[in-house]
Amino acid sequence: MHFIAVLVPQRGGGWRAHFPDFPGCRAEGSHVEIAIANASRAATNLIAELHGKSMSVPAPRSFEDVRADDAWAAERSVDWTTAVVSLVPINVSG
Repeated sequence: MHFIAVLVPQRGGGWRAHFPDFPGCRAEGSHVEIAIANASRAATNLIAELHGKSMSVPAPRSFEDVRADDAWAAERSVDWTTAVVSLVPINVSG
């Protein structure tokens, strides 16, 4: 399964990846590709934790829904003119 990650360039260099569908789940990397790989691992670990607590995994939102969520973007200082959006593969099996 794939989930949207929004990657935001950091002032000191590197990238931070945020998952709109997983509040609080984020990862960083020195390059976009590394941030995406780290984000995939972080989200996979979070999903394993959800499964361990018998909690359900949220359904992925569409790009349109994520882009329209101004509150989410503002809380994370997302500047859509510099952000990169990626579909990140995540293992959701228990």
